[in-house]
Amino acid sequence: MLFSCLGEVQIVNSNDMMLTKKKGVLYYDNKPFSGIITNSYHDGIIRSKQSYTEGRRHGDYHEWYPNGKQRYSKKYDKGIQNGEQKEWYSNGLLSRKMEFHQGRQEGSQIGWKENGDLRFKYTYINGKRYGFMGASLCQGPEG
Repeated sequence: MLFSCLGEVQIVNSNDMMLTKKKGVLYYDNKPFSGIITNSYHDGIIRSKQSYTEGRRHGDYHEWYPNGKQRYSKKYDKGIQNGEQKEWYSNGLLSRKMEFHQGRQEGSQIGWKENGDLRFKYTYINGKRYGFMGASLCQGPEG
């Protein structure tokens, strides 16, 4: 257990036998889980950490490489990805930075190759993609 200004925060490892998932809701001891789920590599180094509220992902998700460098950072709101997502290469360089709204890409999306060159840069507006994607310099909206 972890204590904060708001009270106790329950921390549970993902392989805990009391955890079950039914219809997309995570339960602990047959009650919708609120707290933090962690996952570790075989050597005990933390691999990921996800906040849950009432059985749904809610809040920050973080994942790390075995070398301890951050791999992912995402945000969830009541089970749906919302907000900024960042991904890094194992050497610590930023791989991509993306925006999500209600589980869908929305706004600026940008990615880089390991050497720092631009990999993609596009924008989603109302579900349609505009901009640089891979080898094509300019691309119209998807159909």
